[in-house]
Amino acid sequence: MPSKLNLGQPKHAHFIGIGGISMSALAEVLLKRGWQVSGSDLCHSTHTERLAQAGATIYYDHKASNVETAQVIFYTSAIRPENPELRRASELDIPIYTRGQLLGALMAEAKYGIAVAGTHGKTTTTSMLGLIFEAAKLESTILVGGELDAIHGTVKLGNGDYFVAEACEYYDNFLNLRPNLGVILNIEADHHDYFADIEHIKRSFRRFAELLPSTGHLVAYNDDPNVRAILPGLGSKVITFGLDEGSEWRAINLEAHCGGSSCDILHHEQLVGHVVLHVPGIHHVKNALAAIAVAHIVGLDMATCIKGLDLYKGAHRRFDLRGEYNGAHLYDDYAHHPSEIKATLAAAKTFNADRIISVFQPSTYTRTKALLDDYLTSFSDSDMVLVTDIFMAREVETFGITAGIVADLMKQNHPNVCHIGSLQDAAIYLSKELRPGDMVITMGIGDVWRTIDMLLGKEPMQPQPTVQAQ
Repeated sequence: MPSKLNLGQPKHAHFIGIGGISMSALAEVLLKRGWQVSGSDLCHSTHTERLAQAGATIYYDHKASNVETAQVIFYTSAIRPENPELRRASELDIPIYTRGQLLGALMAEAKYGIAVAGTHGKTTTTSMLGLIFEAAKLESTILVGGELDAIHGTVKLGNGDYFVAEACEYYDNFLNLRPNLGVILNIEADHHDYFADIEHIKRSFRRFAELLPSTGHLVAYNDDPNVRAILPGLGSKVITFGLDEGSEWRAINLEAHCGGSSCDILHHEQLVGHVVLHVPGIHHVKNALAAIAVAHIVGLDMATCIKGLDLYKGAHRRFDLRGEYNGAHLYDDYAHHPSEIKATLAAAKTFNADRIISVFQPSTYTRTKALLDDYLTSFSDSDMVLVTDIFMAREVETFGITAGIVADLMKQNHPNVCHIGSLQDAAIYLSKELRPGDMVITMGIGDVWRTIDMLLGKEPMQPQPTVQAQ
């Protein structure tokens, strides 16, 4: 594989697995820079349709012929070596790069290349920081892992001086980046199909931190012991944030309210401002602190930070109000890790709904099995939990775990849990169960949001066919 990617002269780039949010955003960046773009995926999505409208050629299959005219190939971690397009590109000696290598090359062009890493909160923090830059009129390039209405999608192309993007740790993708300013929001166990254990994850985050030059800065969450463990001896300047004493940036007087939160901000224990957030969940205060710390490094004042944070009203799939059904409010959230689920449900409690009904789609067998004990106690703030079948993603092996097993074990800690099966079954059940005053939250990394689409009439609500006994 080539060691360095040259983005100077526009070429024909082909993206294998273009339908994902992060890949489609990168493809859009190249389109806007004058490149010819094609890409392949196995199903239609809003992202592929958006790219097609912007001028990309989209194939809804993976065939060797799709890459015949390409000059450079980009692919995601989900693409396996036996993929026919990847194999054909190798036969044709077409340069092949990962998504992370493309993101790294784009980031390296910026005066301030900012990479936001962490197990949770990357999309929110990147979005907040991007909107602070918007408030400062910095003309930054922003790449987020979710749809952000304020930038009309997942990407906004700036003039090149400021580049802010999420840094994904899966398969060590973030080690391809070349930032001069990094953020680590937290470090927890996740992606168990790649990382062996928490020590493996910490080593990867340490290597990410070591990417920063001696003139660079790392903004780190000081309240997390796993984050603190990787900080000693780094060559870059470390700026800490947190809620506990001892951090350079700190939030105090936290208050949660329906649909948002507020806090006072301290810098070196001196009061510098009062922040009001318009997204539910007190945990977002930490994301805002990280964004403020980064903004300060690049020279922005607190008034600009407050103005930018005021613009942030949330991203799609992050406590996203999708509509109503029979008087019940329907929300969708990306939460799939136990910590995220607890935070989402704590935010839901501030709405004082009559009932909180969670529709949980476990994601991958490896994650579900590894985090099973934590999942069993994550839904205490939910009045009812419907567990759908596990979203398999790239996996074919079940590792001895099923959604039925998860639901049965959850019943030991929660009185109202059931394995509902398919998304269609969940939608049908809710259509009969929901009443005014209820709050539904679909949670998961997969396609659990389709349950809401079915309730809203955007997809047919059909039961799964059954085989009759003879």
